Amino acid sequence: MQSYRTHLADVSANGGPSRQLTTFQSETPSYHPSQPLIAFTYGTWRRVLDDVKYPDIAQEIGVIDLATGLPYEKPSQVIAQSDSEDQAMAWSPNGKWIAFHSHREMSDDVWLRPTDGSQPDRRITFLGRGAEVGWPRWSPDGKTVLLDGARKSDGSSVLYTIGIDQDSGRVTSEMREVRAEGFTGDITHAEWLGNGTVIAIAREAPGRHAIMTLPAAGGQPTFVYRFATEHDFPGLGISPDSKRVAFVAPAADGYYQIFTKAVAGDDPPRQLTGDPSNKTQPAWSPDGQRVAFTVWSYDATFYSFGER
Repeated sequence: MQSYRTHLADVSANGGPSRQLTTFQSETPSYHPSQPLIAFTYGTWRRVLDDVKYPDIAQEIGVIDLATGLPYEKPSQVIAQSDSEDQAMAWSPNGKWIAFHSHREMSDDVWLRPTDGSQPDRRITFLGRGAEVGWPRWSPDGKTVLLDGARKSDGSSVLYTIGIDQDSGRVTSEMREVRAEGFTGDITHAEWLGNGTVIAIAREAPGRHAIMTLPAAGGQPTFVYRFATEHDFPGLGISPDSKRVAFVAPAADGYYQIFTKAVAGDDPPRQLTGDPSNKTQPAWSPDGQRVAFTVWSYDATFYSFGER
């Protein structure tokens, strides 16, 4: 038998006890830029009845209000609900637009919709099925969306940017690859640092991850931290002042815990969480006070029996 469970929680950016945010299956938190809201993926995926339809699995997008009602037993608002995988949304800095990942219409791409629902959802990238497109992120000025996905020529996971006007939703420049010169690993997620730079996490080699910064236009990466882990898609978060990065790494207790580290300097990582559960996908709150994340367990139990 297999048992898969997830929920959302958060912790003080200075470390301490975790606070549970949801009681139902949910993951990939992201914050609203100015309201006490968190968006997330939820649903009943990982059941055999759902996974047999992969990639059209039961993943939807919902929102909860952090100001009241914790922990939530269901979303307070449903953003996207379709027959295919919908997940990992991000609000534009002005709150007018939502970018999210979906497999609808045989895609594996980023889609765009106005927050008020005044226009139908619109596909803005065209990498297609199997591209494993990641979680879109808006630049602080609201002019560019950052995402990761498989390069069509060789299947490597790389970064892309696409220009979007956050007032009108108009595509202002076509999708282009952000090349990390001299780096051959798979980049699995990135966040904006500001000033035209991004911070990314990548599988540098089997069992080895690297956190690095590089220009959003592409160029030579600067390595922030390298560490050993078997968790291939942990995500990362960046503090609002761009000074610290939150990431997931194996701790001394054997669990994947949330750590932070200064983007500049050689100071050692600081562990934020310590309860006995696995964490992933950290997201830093806009006020810099808390870090949200997914708590997960994926357990297998084997049985044997004999005939009488």
